Amino acid sequence: MNPLCRLALFLFLTATQVGAEAMLQYFNTSWRELTRKIPEIAEAGYQSLWIPPPTKAGGVFSVGYDLFDRFDLGSKDQKGSVRTRYGTEPELLNLIQIAHRFGIRVYFDAIMNHNGFDVPGYNEAVPEDLYPGFLPGDFHLRTTAEGFYRKWDNTRDWGSEWQVQNLGLSGLIDIATEPGAANRNHGGFEGENSTKPVYLRHPENPEYYCYIPSGPGQTHAANEGIYVGFGADNGVTRSFLQLNESFYEEIVEDML
Repeated sequence: MNPLCRLALFLFLTATQVGAEAMLQYFNTSWRELTRKIPEIAEAGYQSLWIPPPTKAGGVFSVGYDLFDRFDLGSKDQKGSVRTRYGTEPELLNLIQIAHRFGIRVYFDAIMNHNGFDVPGYNEAVPEDLYPGFLPGDFHLRTTAEGFYRKWDNTRDWGSEWQVQNLGLSGLIDIATEPGAANRNHGGFEGENSTKPVYLRHPENPEYYCYIPSGPGQTHAANEGIYVGFGADNGVTRSFLQLNESFYEEIVEDML
């Protein structure tokens, strides 16, 4: 066998030995049912699961892509129910625990481009803080002469980078995820810039924060300070958030 053939055989055998992680996409079923299937999934040879968005969306029948609250995994009475379409937060956590016990990784669809269909501040009856942790300035929105907000068009030309990044998708409200302090499509005309709001986004939920300041000039968004973990027992309180508001203030992409 000539040297090139030997090299090709060696590379082929090496590649086949390494292998790739076998992932199973498992949508449109409850967390409970999926948990019951974990032994079968492991026996079939899958090493990972891809599950749908686990967060609270537009309602109990929503599959999860018209997102409402990223911090609600089925534990808050919002949008008509406590559970999501797929179940409650304890059921989701149990699914992940059982999957890990069988050596299966769990990946979920993370929706970072948009929220739901509703517009904050659409009229006098719709609050500007409609989406928890968001204000109108966090979205690509058109302002009206009356001081209300409207969505822009959906992307008209998919060959236009600017439109893809700054216009809508399927009527969903588009988040200003572009880096920096400028919202590149917010105002009275398409393409008008505005300054993204910077504020303490979850003053009633200290369990959402995992750092405390240890020196001047630090910010939670930069993962600075002392790590204390998430959860109700992390020592962070509502009053502590208020006293250290500048440390916990964020622009929208820092929260995401």
